[in-house]
Amino acid sequence: RGAASIEFAFMFVLVFMVFYGMVGYFIPLLLSATYHELSAEALRQAVSLQYASLEHAELQHQAKRVIQDSWLPAVWAQPCPGYGEDTFLKIAGNTWSTCIRHGDPSAILTPITLPLLDLEWPPLPKEIRGETTIRLH
Repeated sequence: RGAASIEFAFMFVLVFMVFYGMVGYFIPLLLSATYHELSAEALRQAVSLQYASLEHAELQHQAKRVIQDSWLPAVWAQPCPGYGEDTFLKIAGNTWSTCIRHGDPSAILTPITLPLLDLEWPPLPKEIRGETTIRLH
């Protein structure tokens, strides 16, 4: 009499964990691809404007504008360490680079903690990052 409900409960937990694991895998993958695309677009925009005789700060502002105009919420697009407090573009001689990151993916998708197995599901990366570098000649 109660066997079907017990089987349903076990199968529901199993199917839910598989579904949540798939979502937990694809969200960081989607964000990583988005960060790489945005960093490439911001660098492309900055390099194209270098010939307009803009100041370094204006180039950084243009790169930041590309990132702000994207679909990402502002808290998800953070500058990388070594790029400055609020800067996504770094120019070091003839090497230009842009970097966007999210330092805490578990704030986007909270992992489920399984205390009996001492496991967090899905396992998330420590950081999601997109970086693009170009060397001008």
